[in-house]
Amino acid sequence: PNNKRKRVGKIKGKEKAHPYSRKARQISRAMNKESQIARTKEERVKVAMAHGQKQVWFRDRINEEDLLEQKSWTIEQLAKLVDDYLQRNDEEIEEIEAGRVKGRALAPKDSLFMQVTETEKKEAKLGGIEVPDLTSAFMVKTLRSWDGDVNSVSTIKLINCKPSDQQPKRRDMAAEKSAKSAEQAIAQVTGMVVG
Repeated sequence: PNNKRKRVGKIKGKEKAHPYSRKARQISRAMNKESQIARTKEERVKVAMAHGQKQVWFRDRINEEDLLEQKSWTIEQLAKLVDDYLQRNDEEIEEIEAGRVKGRALAPKDSLFMQVTETEKKEAKLGGIEVPDLTSAFMVKTLRSWDGDVNSVSTIKLINCKPSDQQPKRRDMAAEKSAKSAEQAIAQVTGMVVG
């Protein structure tokens, strides 16, 4: 019915409720609902923070002095930026490995850090990684002017991009044209189609 109270604060007489009464069940439902809402909000904030950190890295990278005049990137250039992004923690991992005592387990923080980095690299190689769409001049301008607010992350359009070693190789257009003209010349002389 419409008389359900969804928040504990709205329930009247909750202090006097008998443990097995309908009022106690109502309080229990409301408490469960509030804890569920809090959990989903925390998960949403964690995901937004992770996306926000990635966008901040790309924003800081494109705002470096050597890249300030560039208005947009090609897919190949974006793939190189993805490579840089995936290799951003390599020095820290090397430091962890160098400081590691043989036969001793890593600290949980270091172990988690290495697992997250490794997982990120595997996902990028398999399916690509979502990055800001730097192929669009408008998105580059938007990302440069972005203030880093997690709530406005959704204004930045993302595209899926693979690292440069996973990009399909583009054939040289001039070599392709010369091969076609050679095939046409052979076909005209011999009367046979090369294929």
